[in-house]
Amino acid sequence: MRRLLAAPALAALLLLASAACLSAQSSFLFAWSGDGDRKVSDFMAVIDADPMSKSYGHLVSTLPVNAVGTMPHHTEYEFPASGIMAANGWAASRTFMLDLRNPTRPKVQSEFGSLGNYSFPHSFVRLPNGHMLATFQGAGHAYAPPGALVELDERGTFIRSSTAVGSTIADTATWPYSLAVDTKHNRVITTNSTMGIPKWLKAPAGSWRKTRVDSVSTTQLQLWDLRDLRLLTTITLPRAPGPKPKFPTNEFPAEPRMLADGSLYVNTFSCGLYHVTGLETAAPAATLVHTFPISDNMYCGVPAIVGHYWVQTSMSMGGLIALDITNPARPVEVSRLSLGSAFHMPHWLAADGKRSRVVVTGDDQGYVLIVNVDPKTGKLAIDTNFKDERTGETGVRLDGRKYPQGAIARAFVHGTVFGPR
Repeated sequence: MRRLLAAPALAALLLLASAACLSAQSSFLFAWSGDGDRKVSDFMAVIDADPMSKSYGHLVSTLPVNAVGTMPHHTEYEFPASGIMAANGWAASRTFMLDLRNPTRPKVQSEFGSLGNYSFPHSFVRLPNGHMLATFQGAGHAYAPPGALVELDERGTFIRSSTAVGSTIADTATWPYSLAVDTKHNRVITTNSTMGIPKWLKAPAGSWRKTRVDSVSTTQLQLWDLRDLRLLTTITLPRAPGPKPKFPTNEFPAEPRMLADGSLYVNTFSCGLYHVTGLETAAPAATLVHTFPISDNMYCGVPAIVGHYWVQTSMSMGGLIALDITNPARPVEVSRLSLGSAFHMPHWLAADGKRSRVVVTGDDQGYVLIVNVDPKTGKLAIDTNFKDERTGETGVRLDGRKYPQGAIARAFVHGTVFGPR
């Protein structure tokens, strides 16, 4: 009798396990968005990202943050365990801490602006204790160097900071942009790059003029001690050998990412890819290992790591490029994907921690796209099942919709992440 009962009981357990497995997948996309005409509030859009759902690609909810024209920019790169995520309105020097634990009813928990005598926060990375490290690009309330590395708690409350000024770097070059954390060696790696000031922005008193900001060329990484945020050293990325090209590969360091072997990759907006080793030493080494296509005003943006593949946005080719980075010293290109004319200026990527895929958004564009990454070959393919609920076309568009805060004809999306996990 026990054996007869065991079969249905086992089947029920397997069904529950299967359901639990599905629910553990990344079920939503959180897309940090704005009104391109700066008339109504910026907002977080929540999109169904569960491929098993009948409403895959549908807009689930939106959260207006009651702020207009902040220029939604970076969110965190991964969905935080707490479910409360930082979303940066860069041009307003405001960051919103958004409670996304209930995706159907998101809310603003808190916000912050200038902290610890630093302003214009840009990028955020979580620490094991739940705190955030953030790069702040400006001093005081102005968009002007020197910037700093700042630690905040989970509500965005200031804890401590450390200036990016060091003995081997000029104050005018200290524009902390993005960062990565190496907890094994108690290291933080930051990049230095300016943000282009929008023509419409009325920057605070003391800010550099747009023409001056645009004239800056940065080539530096900085290495910090995680324990006390002490700046340890500044590394200048080497330029490719030979005559100076029109677009030197070492200019404008962008996004650092830790690799499985404890070394680091950092790409530049000028489409170089550098391998950084010896992070635990006093003299880390940076080597150019790959160059992506580049052309006028068509730069390389935010990358993502999926398994042993580095996936890179390439505006020049209008798509994505995947490298096999099994050997970080010798990456090998394995796939290119043109996104087509409907998906201009690919810029932001974030990887799904549960599936082999990335989300793509464009620079000042209103689309959200999902691209699958073959875990065996690295081949890239657009997920054609992720469709706009209104048109049935591939990809979700946030343009031309009516939102709680008003109608938005020309939306743009920037930081977008999968969650919850």
